[in-house]
Amino acid sequence: MSKIKKVFIQSANKKIYVELGYPKKIPAPAVVVAHGLRSYYTGFLNMFAKSLRENGYISVKFHFLGTGKSEGLFEEKSSSDMLQNYQDIISFLKKQPKISKIGVVGRSNAGSLAILAGPDPSIKAYAFLAPPAYYSKTVGKFIQNAKVKGKFFYHKSFKRLHTKGEGRLPLNFVEELKKYDQQLLDNTKKMKNVILFQSTADETVLINEGHFDYWKENFPKPKKMVLVKGGNHSFKGHKKYVINESIKWLDRFLK
Repeated sequence: MSKIKKVFIQSANKKIYVELGYPKKIPAPAVVVAHGLRSYYTGFLNMFAKSLRENGYISVKFHFLGTGKSEGLFEEKSSSDMLQNYQDIISFLKKQPKISKIGVVGRSNAGSLAILAGPDPSIKAYAFLAPPAYYSKTVGKFIQNAKVKGKFFYHKSFKRLHTKGEGRLPLNFVEELKKYDQQLLDNTKKMKNVILFQSTADETVLINEGHFDYWKENFPKPKKMVLVKGGNHSFKGHKKYVINESIKWLDRFLK
C-alpha cells in the first residue's frame, strides 16, 4: 500500500489541501494531477493517481480553493487565485526531498491554468485532458443555461458535495477570464512535451469550436495530439486508454 502524506499550504490567502502518494521506491518523479473547475478526485482522477503510483511516480493531488478540503467557498473562486494555487503547488514540490522531476496532468480548466502559468524548467512534461483554448467563451456558455440572481449565476453542475455552497459563481468570473484569453493562446507556443486528449463528443469543450485544432497547430514539437472517438468531457469508455497513453508519454521525459 502506498504511503500518503497530507498537508495544507498557504496560497492566495487561504489554506489549500495537498496529498502526496508515494510509490514503493523513492526518490521518484512527481506528477501533479489537477482537477477541473467543477470536478474532483472521485473516479477518473483517482484512477489516474493510483496508476501513476503503480508506475513509480509520486502522485500529487490538491484541491483548488473553494473545493473539497481547501478553504473558501466555490462562489469565491477566481481564476487569478486558482492560477496562484497551481503555481504555489509547483513551488512547494520544488522544495520537497525525494522528488527528482515534475510532470503535470491538467484536467479541463486546470490544463488551461497550467498553460497560463507558462513553461517551467522543473516541469518536464504535460498531459492535458480537454482544456479549453477559448477560455472566456467556453466558461461563458454556463451563463446561457444558468439562473442569474443578483451578482451570481447558478448552474446545476456547480452544486456538488465537494463545491461547498449554493452552486454559483459571480458574474464577473467570466469577465476576469477575458484578460487571460490572449495570454492563454500565446503561451501555447511555449509549452513543450505536451500530450493532449479530446473526445469528439465532448459536451463542454466542443470539438467544432476549434480548441483541438488550435492546440494541434500551435503546441511545439515534441507533442502528441489524441482525438478520442466518442466519449465525453470525462472520456467515458476511454478512461484507461487516456491514463495509459498519458503515462507512456510522461515516461519519455520523466524517467
